[in-house]
Amino acid sequence: MRWTSPISLAWRRARTTLPSRARLAMRDAVAAALACSLSWILAQRLWNHPRPAFAVVTAVICLAPGLPSHLKQARNLLVGCTLGIVIGDLVWQLPSQHPLLLLSLATFLSILLGAAIGPAPVVPIQAGVSVVLVLVMGPGMAGGARLLDVLVGASVGLLCSQVLFTSDPIKDMGRTASTFLKQLANGLELTLNACEQAQPAAAETAMGQLSLAQESLAALRAAVGQAHSSRRWSLRGRLNADRLAFVARRYDRHAVRLYATCLLLAESLNRGLSHTQAPPPAGLLGYCRWLVASCIHLAEQDTVVALKADDPLAFMPPRPSEITEGSSGLAPEWALARDNAQLLENALRALIGSRDA
Repeated sequence: MRWTSPISLAWRRARTTLPSRARLAMRDAVAAALACSLSWILAQRLWNHPRPAFAVVTAVICLAPGLPSHLKQARNLLVGCTLGIVIGDLVWQLPSQHPLLLLSLATFLSILLGAAIGPAPVVPIQAGVSVVLVLVMGPGMAGGARLLDVLVGASVGLLCSQVLFTSDPIKDMGRTASTFLKQLANGLELTLNACEQAQPAAAETAMGQLSLAQESLAALRAAVGQAHSSRRWSLRGRLNADRLAFVARRYDRHAVRLYATCLLLAESLNRGLSHTQAPPPAGLLGYCRWLVASCIHLAEQDTVVALKADDPLAFMPPRPSEITEGSSGLAPEWALARDNAQLLENALRALIGSRDA
């Protein structure tokens, strides 16, 4: 168990997250590949730069997969490059008796000002890189020429991300929500297996697997943020602004609640096992396994959140008949777990918009 458990957890994590990450990154990877060629050609035709590497690099940075907003990335990239080039040009005019001292001073100022102007990491990074290139290569090679290439790369990146390769935010949120629900189901299932076998150490390990769902939750919240951004800055988002606002609000309100209640349930099961040194009662165990099956069932449906009032709602499987409603017959150690299981059911029903929530 000591060696197989980490391997099993790693395999479960990879099987759940890697395919979904590849699907989400596919569109951005294709857009970045095409943007590289387009940026290279445009920079050569417009500015007569023989090897406009900075235009290509900028396009890749703007279209990198996993960014909450490609628009903000392009804006921050331009701010950082402009700041670094201006500081580099100013420092270049100073006496150069101590070039390493000037390089260190310019790098310090550019990163400090970049962090103060823009909280995004790309601003101070690009400011520091730009000022180093200006001082090493000279303003003629890396100053205005670099800024022109950056403008071309950022423009091509925005064209691809906001017009040519605009994603469907509703589908993106649905895919990330499915991954999130599967992660919750995997972690809770491992916890139940450990509790059923009365193995406290395995239950603690399963809590670590459940905490991995935080990555999927962050991806879902990033997709929600991208949906809000696309309502303003993409053609697809403007055409579906009302639907996007409705779905994004639902996920934004209930995803964190769902994750928190699942953690509370797993923690209460773990605590009950450590106090009683016995498996949970059969009714509580069946209730929790039904919640696991409900998460998997919802993850496999096309639409977790209904878009309109007359759209069919996502549904949970029927509750087993052996699940009891009250918790009066449970020991105090397991009564808290029963209450947390009810909270998790309520969170699932609130997410799908059920009238029973």
